[in-house]
Amino acid sequence: MKKTLAAATVAALVGAAGAANAADIYSPSGGGLKDVTPYVPPPVWTGFYIGAHVGGFWVNEKERDVNDLLGYGFDYGLGNNNNSGVFGGGTVGYNWQAGNWGFGSGSVVLGVEADFGGAGLTDNWNNGSLSGLAVGAPGYFWAKNNADFYADVTGRIGYAVGPALFYAKGGWAFLDSNFQVGGITPGGLAWSTNNNNNGLDGWTVGGGIEYLFAPSWSVKAEYLFFDFGRNHVDWIDPTGLDWRFDRELEVNSFKVGINYHFNNFYTPLK
Repeated sequence: MKKTLAAATVAALVGAAGAANAADIYSPSGGGLKDVTPYVPPPVWTGFYIGAHVGGFWVNEKERDVNDLLGYGFDYGLGNNNNSGVFGGGTVGYNWQAGNWGFGSGSVVLGVEADFGGAGLTDNWNNGSLSGLAVGAPGYFWAKNNADFYADVTGRIGYAVGPALFYAKGGWAFLDSNFQVGGITPGGLAWSTNNNNNGLDGWTVGGGIEYLFAPSWSVKAEYLFFDFGRNHVDWIDPTGLDWRFDRELEVNSFKVGINYHFNNFYTPLK
């Protein structure tokens, strides 16, 4: 009986001491674990990611009859050199967080990224709008441009400050474009439609900001400029004359997007 009473007394004392110790450790009055700031893992950019984006574009397009054999050449811009539309698609990429490289508390992020998707670009023009020529009249010309698929592959370099990444990018760009011309010769002969269905290769450059709002999710806003250079359609009329129509195409774009990062998983401290 005495042994049982002694064991119970010891157990009670140990429990009371433990409770007092726990109350001290977790005391809100100071000095306990409740005053320790929990560890928050730093943002991690290294790894693969996928995403989606949507935006708008503004086109500067000029077309010209280069040969101008009979003085009916034209040089024009669609809609005062501007045409606009919307686009949207997907993104895949990879980042490598390289450390601060002596730039303060942030870190340098290098990467490669590919965008692809669909765009609604349709331009129509005829020189009757400038000269008053009726459809079918001698010297009446028309041109049409359609484009619906785009892609680009770019390198990125950025600087991460906390969850925000400021970056610049540039590289190769592609636009699937169909450029058509047709009309009536100055002599009144009908020309069959000629097409240039080749995709346009060009280059792009721009930049943006991306923000990690969760361990694996980020949002971004980005501006890109595209230059697809000069391309042409050779048009041989019924008399055998070769008319060459050149086109220069530049695009400004702005988009917003969301990305999912596969690498940013961590286990918080228990």
